[in-house]
Amino acid sequence: MNILRAIPAGIFGTLLMTGALYLLTIITGKNFKVVGILATMVTGHTTPSKGPTKDRADLFIGLLLHYCIGVGFALFYSFLWRSGIGDPGWSSSIVFGLITGCVAAIFWSLFTHWHPDPPAFPRVPYFLLVGLSHVLFSLGVSCVFLIQ
Repeated sequence: MNILRAIPAGIFGTLLMTGALYLLTIITGKNFKVVGILATMVTGHTTPSKGPTKDRADLFIGLLLHYCIGVGFALFYSFLWRSGIGDPGWSSSIVFGLITGCVAAIFWSLFTHWHPDPPAFPRVPYFLLVGLSHVLFSLGVSCVFLIQ
């Protein structure tokens, strides 16, 4: 497993995915800001109006956690590739992204269901878009592995 390749790959993949979700927030006017929602869920600092936290320390925690998870997935992909399961090509990346996306959508669904005070956001579209955005994540990870 190549940690020095997985770190930038995970960061780049997470950046692509997060950027797409923020762009959709701008286009639709709906809250798909994964870092803000994650920060709110982890810190429990939902605003009185049920909005996500605006606290910089909370957002930093959400950002750090989100990117660490991305690097963790990139390490896992690297492990799978080195074990002969898939490769950093297009087709494996799409499959890995869809599988990772399903895991993420299930995680988010359960996390919001069990959370005592989740922020307001469009749940079903969010779960779907977070799931699909993992294909972008996976393609980003693969691109970095292919060019290094």
